[in-house]
Amino acid sequence: MRSFSVVWNTTIIQKWVMAITGICLVVFLLAHLSGNLLVFLGPEHMNAYGVELREMFHGAAIWVVRLGLIVALILHVLSGIKLARLNRGAKAVRNDKVEHRTSTIASRSMIYTGLLVVVYVVYHLAHFTWGVAHGEYYHVVDHLGRHDVYRMVVDSFHQPLITITYVIAMIVTGLHLNHAISSALQTLGINHPRYTPMLRLAGPALGMLIVIGFLSIPLGIMFGLVK
Repeated sequence: MRSFSVVWNTTIIQKWVMAITGICLVVFLLAHLSGNLLVFLGPEHMNAYGVELREMFHGAAIWVVRLGLIVALILHVLSGIKLARLNRGAKAVRNDKVEHRTSTIASRSMIYTGLLVVVYVVYHLAHFTWGVAHGEYYHVVDHLGRHDVYRMVVDSFHQPLITITYVIAMIVTGLHLNHAISSALQTLGINHPRYTPMLRLAGPALGMLIVIGFLSIPLGIMFGLVK
């Protein structure tokens, strides 16, 4: 019987870890996007949503989600690095030119776009969650004494540098999701001769939908749809 470390370091296990954690992170992105889009409904809806998140199950729910996301993100990054190393070793016995003809820019840049997304996530948390970056926008309250999430978002995206950084990060995220979602579904065996072509299109389409949704927020603020 092979030891756990031998099994854990196999390509198939690492692909499964990456696929499962990746799907978890995509589900979170969809949930996070649905909350962020409340900015278009005004401060009352968004600030009330922020209070509900912090107080759900007496504040325990948000910490369970955060811990789960931290574990998923760490495993996703580690499995990605491991797979990149395994693939690099395998390429030593393959023709690189043939490999590039059968892959895409999105698939070949997965490790780089993934790491860039992680870097931005840390900055994003420092900005909107921890209040360490741009604290002047974080420490504000509304007329009911609640943390003014709405005003923090709107004022932040009135700053060109913050907006440009966010837009670039979303484009990089889209490039990562373009290949990641379809690849995860394939790894998990969610395919069928009749539906596989549709699934290959569904991955990039869902990734694009997520990116467009997130980009609509700073663009809506820039064009005065959100004030």
